[in-house]
Amino acid sequence: MQALTYKDIIDDKIAEWQRDLEKLQERAGKAASDTRSGLNEKMEQLGAAIDSAIVQLHNLDEQETADNTMETKDEILKIFNSIDKDFQGFEDKTPFML
Repeated sequence: MQALTYKDIIDDKIAEWQRDLEKLQERAGKAASDTRSGLNEKMEQLGAAIDSAIVQLHNLDEQETADNTMETKDEILKIFNSIDKDFQGFEDKTPFML
């Protein structure tokens, strides 16, 4: 089994975020007009956060050396968690039914 590099992991996570953002855009398109404007604003903010995270993640990957591997990993995980938290508020919620 081949070990994944930080670049591979970062690229996979970016692809996941982009898929999730597309799903949100689809949901916003189906939402009522009063809800849609709020969703569009939040999606713009989320998109900007993702763009910023992408730049930071690629910079961390480029600067990673044998001496700073653990610190780099910790920083990557912090960035992953911060964007993932932003997505949590948008998760599809199945209504509770009896």
